[in-house]
Amino acid sequence: MAGAGCRTWCSPTHRGRTLPLYREYMAGVTRMAHEISDEFGANGWEPVTLEVDDDYARSLAAYRLADVLLVNPLRDGMNLVAKEGMILSDDGCALVLSSEAGAAAELEADALMVNPYDVSETAQALHQALSMDDDERRRRTASLARAAAAHPPAQWFTGQLAALDREA
Repeated sequence: MAGAGCRTWCSPTHRGRTLPLYREYMAGVTRMAHEISDEFGANGWEPVTLEVDDDYARSLAAYRLADVLLVNPLRDGMNLVAKEGMILSDDGCALVLSSEAGAAAELEADALMVNPYDVSETAQALHQALSMDDDERRRRTASLARAAAAHPPAQWFTGQLAALDREA
């Protein structure tokens, strides 16, 4: 595996950066990325390069090139990241998706679904995603992109407003 690249990108929201629990979580992620690189890196090669910023255009460009996209929220609304990644992928991208993501119901047929609290299950799904053959990854991505485009954000938002009206 030495020499194979892995880039991890975390794009926290501005809101999330102000929460102490989130800052603590990101500090732990950063420590773990350094530990992995220290243990498995060799000859100047780092197996994990962690980039933490909020550069939306750069994030969209990364979605085009990704082989695997992990979207693993503990609780979420619609989650455009999972949809954007599938629609923008140039050559297929395996999606590992939390069952708690708002987009889970729409994308579960071709995503590798995980319980966000189960680290072993997530590791197994990431291994499966990284091992997936190119044809299967492209087929799944095409199906996921169709599913993502079938329910645009405006339709989701309208549905949320309708649900609030029913509750009122």
